[in-house]
Amino acid sequence: MTKGKNGKQIGAEYLQRVESWKASVESSGTVHEYAYAGRVKRIEVARECGFSRSVCVQNEGVKAILERCDREWYGTEPADQAASRAAVERAELRVQMASSDNSRFMARIAELEAENRALRKQLARYEALEAVIQDGMLGFGVNS
Repeated sequence: MTKGKNGKQIGAEYLQRVESWKASVESSGTVHEYAYAGRVKRIEVARECGFSRSVCVQNEGVKAILERCDREWYGTEPADQAASRAAVERAELRVQMASSDNSRFMARIAELEAENRALRKQLARYEALEAVIQDGMLGFGVNS
């Protein structure tokens, strides 16, 4: 069947096999037998059409037919679009979390800066008091 053919010819043959398989399944009404998680079972298609499962991913024509079957038969979108949509949602969630964390950190920084200013004032007062004591203010005699 595929002996003596180049890759393009083999790919075209696989595409014809999948087209005939699709027509056969639709005419026999056995679409439900190929459902798995809202998609066509690629391994079953490959087995019935006589090629490896990788053809379902690598052959663009076969891949397009199977994705069309997913949409028409089960109402699902292609896996790569679903995955990219999920990735966008995860990225948006990370941005929201980072924004929330950023706001919380900025508030904490403001609190710490205010506390730092208060402590610096208190330290300045203690340094002034220590200087007075060291100079020997009346009543605070330092015996050396």
